[in-house]
Amino acid sequence: MRLLAFTKPFGRIDAPLLAETVASVGADGADLLVREGQTVGPADPAGIAAVAAELGRRGLTLDVVTTDLLDAGADADRLIAACGESGVPLVRVGFYRYDPAAGYRRLLEESRAALARLHGLAARHGVNLALQLHHGTIHPSASLALALAGDLNDVRFYADPGNQAKEGSEAWALNVDLLGDRMACMGVKNAVWRSAADGWVCEWQPFADGGVVPWPEILPGLRARGYTGALSLHVHYPAADPVAAVRRDLGHLRRLLPGAAGA
Repeated sequence: MRLLAFTKPFGRIDAPLLAETVASVGADGADLLVREGQTVGPADPAGIAAVAAELGRRGLTLDVVTTDLLDAGADADRLIAACGESGVPLVRVGFYRYDPAAGYRRLLEESRAALARLHGLAARHGVNLALQLHHGTIHPSASLALALAGDLNDVRFYADPGNQAKEGSEAWALNVDLLGDRMACMGVKNAVWRSAADGWVCEWQPFADGGVVPWPEILPGLRARGYTGALSLHVHYPAADPVAAVRRDLGHLRRLLPGAAGA
């Protein structure tokens, strides 16, 4: 399994420094977030090629580009085209949010149509799309993500047990079984439930410190099921030194992998 650094914690740094940072934390490659305030913004698709080239110079790969794309259009076409030209195999789309006022069935119909339009762009540029399992959306679990993808059988999935700690907590093995070989990446993070003044809250915490997600069980389970895809390490908690936080968590993840020394 390849270990990726999700680039969100690094903020807006130039492409050479981003690539050097990904190398310094011990990752095999990058999951590049394209968003305002990051190394590459939505209006700068050429930046994707620059990041891919800088990673390549260091023997690393750009495995995933994470976007906020929800529908087709000129901007989406340029961004997905840039991914195809740079050899990026997987583009993660944005979040189709759940709104109780609109209702699930209406949102499902509208989101399926939008995803189908994005899928058409991706097919034209030789790129695979992925839906992430994410709380607050109409795709928080494997079963609901599959329902959204519908008959778009080559849409891939970005599993995320940490996100599911907040919502949609199907058993991890059930999720993996449901997604099958369409699971192209898994987000890695951990969380804890804490008592607060207004009730219990689920908060992110350092992956190396453990949490409610049973990663020592999940990782061997993935290996036993033949999963050889990417694991993308996310740091969403506040950190005085984000690079050091990613390095620590990624090192812990690598030590947990089956076959690692001390695992």
